[in-house]
Amino acid sequence: MITKKAHAKLNLSLDVTGKRENGYHDIKTLMVMTDLYDEMKFSKSDKLEILGDFDFDMKENFIYKAYLALRDYVGKDLPFKVEIEKNIPMAGGLAGGTSNGAGTFYTLNDLYDLKIPKKDLIKLSSSLGADFTYMMTGGTKLASGIGEVLEEVRPIELDNVLVVNPGYGVSTKEVYESIKIEEKRIDFDDVLKALYDLDIKRLNKVLENKMEDVVFEKHRDLLEIKNKMREFNSASLMSGSGATIFGIFENKNDLEDAYRHFKKTYDKTFKLKVGEKFGSF
Repeated sequence: MITKKAHAKLNLSLDVTGKRENGYHDIKTLMVMTDLYDEMKFSKSDKLEILGDFDFDMKENFIYKAYLALRDYVGKDLPFKVEIEKNIPMAGGLAGGTSNGAGTFYTLNDLYDLKIPKKDLIKLSSSLGADFTYMMTGGTKLASGIGEVLEEVRPIELDNVLVVNPGYGVSTKEVYESIKIEEKRIDFDDVLKALYDLDIKRLNKVLENKMEDVVFEKHRDLLEIKNKMREFNSASLMSGSGATIFGIFENKNDLEDAYRHFKKTYDKTFKLKVGEKFGSF
């Protein structure tokens, strides 16, 4: 048996910079890994078994899609059993599904001794979605293009982060269909400096997610969560296309106060850390 921790990511700012003729959008985003993870236990089997608390078609599961991609790549079946303890909210802007898929690529490579080089695994995984390139590598990265072009930046380490998920997901596809491209760009140098300085006041001015307006128009409760989070002296933003809102705190007591407040209403409220040691398979 092989046990993997599939970690969640956060977008600490997200810009949508353009739209391509093929319908895809160009973005620029700052991504980091967190200590929130799904635990995945893999073992060889005579048939494919994916066991976990999922409420959608297995054929839409990135574990299944990773299995198909690897099976077709090596030209032979790779049956396995995996039991997943889900902690990362689904469709929450935290790339939980992608992280599960990334863990599957690495684990099957080891489980069946396929000896596929890491760079080839990353290239293969990228056919399943733009987030895979980052989730297969982790770290503190600026991502551009459709998310597949990565630039490594100085690590960001945060000890006091709170995430609140309302218990429902948001469709990334629907968000992109509704978004309007703005002329004003996010200054990621400002974002990085404020994060390294842990300047909460400055962070609330420079952190930005261009998807928020579209999502908040439909889900006003998320805007209320974000604004309430700021009342606890945090810098707050939506991660990815939602629906998860996070807060960065300087003071642990403020974090604990916010945690107690939100946990009463939202079961999927988590205290997190951000760092380089999380997310490496």
